[in-house]
Amino acid sequence: MNQQRKNDMAQFGIFAWFSYPLPIKERLQRIKQAGFSATSLWWGDEDGAEKHRQPELARQIGLAVDNVHAPYGNTNALWEDGIEGEAYLQTLLSCIGDCSLHGIPTSVVHITRLSIRSEVTRIGMDRVKRLVEFAEQKQVNLAIENLNSIPHLDRIYAELSSERLGFCYDSGHEHFIHPNADCLSRYGNKLFAVHLHDNCGDSDAHLLPYDGTIEWDAVRTKLKACREIPYLTLEVDFKREHPKSALYRGLSAAEFLALAYARLQLLA
Repeated sequence: MNQQRKNDMAQFGIFAWFSYPLPIKERLQRIKQAGFSATSLWWGDEDGAEKHRQPELARQIGLAVDNVHAPYGNTNALWEDGIEGEAYLQTLLSCIGDCSLHGIPTSVVHITRLSIRSEVTRIGMDRVKRLVEFAEQKQVNLAIENLNSIPHLDRIYAELSSERLGFCYDSGHEHFIHPNADCLSRYGNKLFAVHLHDNCGDSDAHLLPYDGTIEWDAVRTKLKACREIPYLTLEVDFKREHPKSALYRGLSAAEFLALAYARLQLLA
């Protein structure tokens, strides 16, 4: 009961990239001006110096950094013997180390692709174990996101136990890839972060909540029964070529962010 009341008071966050090609400082300023309390950062494409400036920049603007999203490429290689799997492991380890360096509580990671996935393997489990051990050492939360990965998540959470090992719930991935998995009931006691966005079940469109076909009343009810998290976070990097994205045509960045904030208020 107490946990449910706390989740009722979760603050609002949004990913720093929300489909408007603005300089990072302006994006963060607009996020703050729209009323959001936190942001999440992509830890991939930017050059090293620029990337490492972003956490402090966000804080100077008045935003907490809820998590960073680790880079991903050939994620399936994590489960396969070879140098690609080791290289991806090192990428994830480096991201955890950077979270520790910048005082960011959580690293969100992909362990499979959204489409085709590798089988669960011993070498893959050993690599995930190394990630968990490093996260414990660095005191960073490791939040594994649901992609085409339900068998992998089931195996990981059954075999590995750590206060630093948890789950990032992606509502759009669930609706598109595994609508019957019921991830929040399945892994909600391990919840560290959420990526909230909508689609029509036919693609990973990253629309605002209530603009697709996800049943948000059910999501809201399930979220309130999950492990307490500080922020309800949108990941609405919508595909501008998607027909439903016409809903946002003509909206300025400020107008889109105001609409995004209002949609989170419906979920709170």
